This record gives sequence, C-alpha cells and structure tokens, in this order.
Amino acid sequence: MTHLLSFTAGGVTCALPLARIRQVISMVELKAPAGERPGEIGTMNLHGRTVPVYSLRRLLALPDRPPRSGDALVIAHGDPDCVALQVDAVKGVRAGTIPTPQVRGPSSSPGAILTEEEVFIYDLPLFIAAGGSVPLPLPPGTAGADEDETPRDPVKESAILAERARAFSEPEEEPRETTSPELLTFQLAGQEYAVRMQYIREVFIIREITPVPGVPDFIAGIGAIRGEIISIVDLRTLFSIPKHGLTDLNRVIVLSNGEVAFGILADYITGIGIRPTDRLAPVEPGMTPIDRRYLMGVADGSVIVLDAAAILADPGMVVDETRK
Repeated sequence: MTHLLSFTAGGVTCALPLARIRQVISMVELKAPAGERPGEIGTMNLHGRTVPVYSLRRLLALPDRPPRSGDALVIAHGDPDCVALQVDAVKGVRAGTIPTPQVRGPSSSPGAILTEEEVFIYDLPLFIAAGGSVPLPLPPGTAGADEDETPRDPVKESAILAERARAFSEPEEEPRETTSPELLTFQLAGQEYAVRMQYIREVFIIREITPVPGVPDFIAGIGAIRGEIISIVDLRTLFSIPKHGLTDLNRVIVLSNGEVAFGILADYITGIGIRPTDRLAPVEPGMTPIDRRYLMGVADGSVIVLDAAAILADPGMVVDETRK
C-alpha cells in the first residue's frame, strides 16, 4: 500500500504517488511557454526556479479552457527538474495499491493506465512527453465536464493570479536545521487548518454517516471505510466553532497512530506541503475556539496546525460500536 494524491480535470479523476509530489499550490499567472512541448501552457517562477506548467486537460485530450483562480497546481518531481500540472481541483490523499502498468492494451497510454477508479499516472515524464497523443478511452459521460461554472470577473481573476505569481517568485529563506514535516491543509468553517501527514491514513468523500444513539453530540456517527467501521468526529460541534456561510462536510480525514483510527470532517482539502513546525507562531486568542491542548501553533500567518497526536490520545473521540 502507498499514499496517492487524487485530483481532477474535466470531470476525470487522476492520481499520482504522493512521494512524487513536491507541493500543491493555487493557480498563478503564467509566463509564455519555454518551448512548444505538447500540453505545456506556460512557466511559473517558483522561488527563482523556472517550472514548466502543463494542462492536465490537454494531456488527457479533454476540452481545454483558460486557467482560473480556483484551479490548483500540482508540483511534482519530474526528470530531472520539477514540473507542474494545472488541475481543476485536488480531492485529497488516500491509501492505495499502485497498479501494474500495461505495456499494451485499450486501457493504457504512455505513462498512464485507466483503472476502475481513476487514471493512474505511473510515469509522469513519459505521460507528459506523450502530450495526449495516445488518449485513454475514458468512460462515456465522464470526460469534459466543467466542475465549476461560476461566472467570473476577468479583471479580478487576472489580479489574483498575478499577485500569487509575485508571491511565489520571492526567494526562499536560507535553509536552516529545522523540523519540516509534510502537512495536509483543509478548510473548516472558513478557517484553514493543517495536520501532519504522518498521522493521516487517507482522505475520502463519504456518502453516508450512520448516527449512533447515546454518544456525544460531536460524534457525527460511524462510517464504513474499506470494511472497517470508524468514528466520524465533527470538530465544529466538539469545539463550538461558528459556522460561516455554506459548508459541505463530506470530506473525511482519517487520523491514525497505528492503534486508534477515526475520521474528522472537513469542508474541502486545500493542499499538501512541507512546513517547518519548530517555528510556528503561537495561536492568538480568538483565532479558533479549539482547546489549546490540541494545537501546535500557526503556520504562514493563518494556518492553524492541529496536534494530531493529542487528538488521537483522547479516548472520547472513539465510538464503541458495540455500545447499546
């Protein structure tokens, strides 16, 4: 088993091994392509490094569209330098088995194969080099869908992308001896939180939560994940987090320390990246109602890092499914 990052383009779900991912960021303004490679839509300045950006829609031979501020850039280790994939959205991280590549067959193309769940990209440089020249036979009705048809203000969109590009072009700080684990960030009631990847078993979209009588209100219920029954915790209820606007609590982040496992609800996943946790700022009063014993600090000025070890150690988070 390994961890896979799932993302979408034109209604098609794709996946890459998480070990291949450098980071996930929001879409930025692009400069002109460095060459005429198929699928390349431009380049970005990533802290002084020129990174080529490829449209996943083009690489899958799907209907194309201009980049949007709501898109994401999956920055991966290429051969030998980094490359970025423009995707519609990042779904999250999950545990899975790497499929065996097929040399020939109707469900494969250079660097990628079509499984029952998604397009698995097993050789990213080969997939990019093919440039959509051998399109996968995607199931009818799944390809070409635009997941977000919200009307857009071109001027505002351009300003957002340009500001992001400026921020990512700034030089990185000199590296220091530091503890820099991978963090998964997610949105909950208008606030961005983060959890260390070492405590995350998988992230998935849950369709049904079964209520359990006689448990605390913050236990939304139980859910079945690959045959295992786990508790589903609603942090908003547990910590009386105010609800801001519309929410869509169907993403479940499964936390585990090898002995205990349960899920926490999130609105959506916002990214994965490496951040130093020994330089976190203190959580200022009023930033979050979450009890301080469950907090590590604040990263990047606004991302609240949760202490997953402390949350997992709380016996009240787990539902005994044999409870009468």
